[in-house]
Amino acid sequence: MVDKKEKSLTLNQGEIVALKKAIMYLKFSCEETESLLYAGSPLINSIFSKLISIDDLGQQAIDFYNKRHTENEMFVLSKLDKMELEAGRPLDKEIKENSFRECLYPFSKGE
Repeated sequence: MVDKKEKSLTLNQGEIVALKKAIMYLKFSCEETESLLYAGSPLINSIFSKLISIDDLGQQAIDFYNKRHTENEMFVLSKLDKMELEAGRPLDKEIKENSFRECLYPFSKGE
């Protein structure tokens, strides 16, 4: 059983930047399809959201992530397509859409 009690952690700005960069690498640079498990993790996304909220960049960071980033969209779709090829079967459309949205976080999906 996982303890869901909130805990505290003190980070300096350098550590916040390092964690954000590591998560961004995992999501938008790492080409290994196995990374999709972590790139779309709600827990990783929650951590990233918390990092954004305490980042010294404040609203500037929030504004940056609220914009559409088509390069990241193409990267995530490419990695999902590669995973389907490796598995030898397509993903269910709803599962693929949900995975895409979770992997693309913190960026919003363009319409």
